Amino acid sequence: MKKITFTALIFFLALKVYSQQPSWLSILPQAKDFLYAVGASSPYFYPETTKAKAIEDAIVELARTIEVGVKVKQINWFEDTGSLFSGLSYFTEEYEEEVDTSLLNFIKANCEVVSEWRDPKSRILYVLVRLPVKSISADTSFAIPDEFIYDPSLAQLSISKRGQPVWIYKVPVSDVAIYAVGAADKHYDPVETRKKAIQNARAELARIISSKIQILLDNWAEGNNVFELNYSRRISRTVSQAKLTGSQIVGFWIDPKTGANYALARMYKKSLVYQIKQITANAIKQNPPEQLARRDKPIEELLDEALNQLDRELEKLNKK
Repeated sequence: MKKITFTALIFFLALKVYSQQPSWLSILPQAKDFLYAVGASSPYFYPETTKAKAIEDAIVELARTIEVGVKVKQINWFEDTGSLFSGLSYFTEEYEEEVDTSLLNFIKANCEVVSEWRDPKSRILYVLVRLPVKSISADTSFAIPDEFIYDPSLAQLSISKRGQPVWIYKVPVSDVAIYAVGAADKHYDPVETRKKAIQNARAELARIISSKIQILLDNWAEGNNVFELNYSRRISRTVSQAKLTGSQIVGFWIDPKTGANYALARMYKKSLVYQIKQITANAIKQNPPEQLARRDKPIEELLDEALNQLDRELEKLNKK
């Protein structure tokens, strides 16, 4: 009888430990020798398919980290005449993310699965994948800044005594990245709950970024001496409304009591600056100014000067 009771106790404890969310899902591991990413997949009929999909998801997350400037492709450009009362017109540009196929193949060939965990309630499979930094350095096709490998603000995060990751109620503040948290109440479909939390995290990140860059772009519009003010403001609005890509999910937590999902999203400032510069250059190219505030230099030199002024303004983002 004692043996049966002891066996049952061991089984219960093992089940409890297995059902607990691993720390690497709550807070993405940070190390100077490896890049980490978490991937997830809904259950498929064949277990190997589920795992393959989760690994594929993690590989895409790693690609977002390695590609300093996320490549974006212009897919639409149109003019909105705006309100009849305001008399304003502005341009909107939409972008879709392009992931380098050769980069995905490179990661697939060099990464390894460190751990995996299946949520006993939702049956969603999570995998932790890592990629050796030296494998990136050895390949001349790809490069990654040191600050993208190790973010101290994320490494210093911990799990509270209540079992919650601290980022849920205290968003990380970093010198190299911007963070945001999103949440979603329990849905009858666990997959939809997870998607909604991630969408909300990315939406909040977009809101924070938009407010930050709008100030910088307004300063540039007011201060640059190449374009006329109305044109600069139009370009500023174009860029501030463009869709930025490359955000990563670096933390995820499921409340065991309520079933609510929480997600932590991150975007590196250097990637953000790269995209803003690229979108601004595209906007000017697609809609060149009819008049310039100055004509003392060839137009190519004046355009370069305007972009250099934008560079100096965007540098302030890295100091905030």
